[in-house]
Amino acid sequence: MNWSDYQKKAAEFFSSLGLKTEIERKLEGVRTVHAVDVYVSGNFSGVEFIWIVECKAWKNNIPKEKVMALTSIVQDIGADRGFLLSEVGFQSGAILAARSSNITLTSLEDLSASAEKFSIDTLIGRKVWEVQKAKSRLLELRRKSDAYKYNPFRVGLFGELSVFELLLDDALQGKYPVVYPTKGHSFTTLEELFAYGDQIIEQANVWDL
Repeated sequence: MNWSDYQKKAAEFFSSLGLKTEIERKLEGVRTVHAVDVYVSGNFSGVEFIWIVECKAWKNNIPKEKVMALTSIVQDIGADRGFLLSEVGFQSGAILAARSSNITLTSLEDLSASAEKFSIDTLIGRKVWEVQKAKSRLLELRRKSDAYKYNPFRVGLFGELSVFELLLDDALQGKYPVVYPTKGHSFTTLEELFAYGDQIIEQANVWDL
C-alpha cells in the first residue's frame, strides 16, 4: 500500500466512527504552519476535540524521531491527541517516547479490531439493558397480586430472560456457537441470538393477565 492509499484508508476509518476528516490539511500553529496527513475532529458530550493522524507506509519500523516530530506538531497546534500509524511496527525508542504521552502508536488493523469489539460490546450492553428493563416490568407485575406472583407464564418469561442474559455473556466472550442446551438452540451469529432474545423481550413487555 502506498502512502496516498494509506492516508485515504485512515481517513475512511475515522469517518466510519462518525468523525469529520480532512486529508493533507494545512494547520497554523503557534510557531509555524503544519501539513498533516489526516485531520480528525469530533464532538463528545458537547466537548469538541481534534486529533492529528500521521500515516507511515514504510517497510521498516518507525523510529523515535517520528514520534518526537508528531509530538511537536500536536503541541504547536493544540490538538488533543496524535496517532502515528504503521502496519509494520515501531522501534523500541519510539515506543518509549510515546509512553505516558498523548501520542498513540498503532495500525489500521489494530484500530479496526478495537472498533469492532467496541461496537459489539455496545450492542450487547444495550440488549442487556433491554432485558433488565423487561425483567423489572415482570417484577412489578409480581407485586400486584398472587395472580401475577404465581402465574407460570410470567415465571417462565422471567426465567427465559435470565437465560438470555447468560447467552449474551457467552457472546460477549466470543463463545460461538452460543448454545442453549436445554432447548436445543445454537446461535452462530449475534444477529441470530438477538432475533431469539427480541421475541422474549417483546412478550415480557406486553404480557398481562
